[in-house]
Amino acid sequence: MFGFGKRRKKRAPDPEELSQDLNEERKAESAEVEQIIKDKVYFEKENVDLKDRQARLSYLERLRDTIMEARRSCEEVKFEYGRVTSYLKDIQLIDQAPTDEKVAIYESAKRIVELTEMRRTIRNKRYQITESQRKSLDRFEDEVNTDIKKLLEYEDLQVKIHNDLRRLNGEKAFLSSDKIEINKRQKTLRSISKALAVILVIVAIALGVLLGVWQVDITVPFIATVAFASIVTALIMSESRKNRMEMVVLEKKQAKAVSLTNTVKIKYVNNVRTLEYMTAKYHVRNATELDYVNNQYSQAKREWARQREGTIQIEQNHEILIGTLRSIGVRDREIWFSQAKALIDPAEMVEVRHDLNVRRQKLREQLDYNTGVMTECLNEMDRIRMKKPEYEADVERVLGQIQDIPK
Repeated sequence: MFGFGKRRKKRAPDPEELSQDLNEERKAESAEVEQIIKDKVYFEKENVDLKDRQARLSYLERLRDTIMEARRSCEEVKFEYGRVTSYLKDIQLIDQAPTDEKVAIYESAKRIVELTEMRRTIRNKRYQITESQRKSLDRFEDEVNTDIKKLLEYEDLQVKIHNDLRRLNGEKAFLSSDKIEINKRQKTLRSISKALAVILVIVAIALGVLLGVWQVDITVPFIATVAFASIVTALIMSESRKNRMEMVVLEKKQAKAVSLTNTVKIKYVNNVRTLEYMTAKYHVRNATELDYVNNQYSQAKREWARQREGTIQIEQNHEILIGTLRSIGVRDREIWFSQAKALIDPAEMVEVRHDLNVRRQKLREQLDYNTGVMTECLNEMDRIRMKKPEYEADVERVLGQIQDIPK
């Protein structure tokens, strides 16, 4: 009546639009980590004055902390690596099963797939969730809410780590620039010193000629020359001492920056690998998408609860399948209920095996990287140990603080 239009309803943000920038950054981070692992760049050795006991002990303690961080990551990766390896062994047992068991597995799995497809027809019409995402959520339904929180924490941590690395790299570049500038100033002072020496020689010769040939009184010029030379020399020595002190402070800052970079880089590699593994686990790109997909899945589950036709037959075939898998020694039997299609479709089984191999390779690379970090740190400790007996005592004391690490 008064000309006011209806207020437009805001469009819900598209998860793909929200995550596009983050995905591009994630790809760049993944490529950077791949290069770090490929180049076997474990850490940068610090330029430490080993004669300084305090500096030496601090360096050894930093190496110890690096070893402990790498070992902690190794323990986490080994657990997940064992699970993936167990899945692959189960596939091998299924492939090598006797004929009767293979037939029983095939028939029960086929019936499960047929009954499941009947119920899934309605589901796929209403919810934005891919088949691979649904399978993952079926398998890890009990873990997904915890994993969403973890993924959000890892993503927040990744931003902080990325900013720390960028800041540290900038600081290292700034310190290198300062070091070059100090060296230039020292070079300039040396040039001035040489020029002053030449001038003094010339003046001395001139005064000698005046005194010897013309018998001129050179007392005042001589005193002035000596005073001038003394003042300039004092200024040069003062500036040179100042430069040397600045260089000492700068080198300490560089050592600290290198140490922090090593620590942050290890966290960076492990965090990126963890993000890659968790997103591959659910076939999503980030926590935002996983949360969205999980909400879609949860809504669908509530509706699916009302669609129970065929449940009894599915359960019967499920029991047959589990019993048959148990008889051939398969350990993770329940997982094949949600992956029954792989038991009747060789191409699907190839895809499952490939997915597991990719996951295991990523874990293996992460394990090798952290093992390499520990090896490099131990080698560095051995190098220090061999230099002097007192160094060996310090190394032994620091190594004694780390359990299960060979000395």
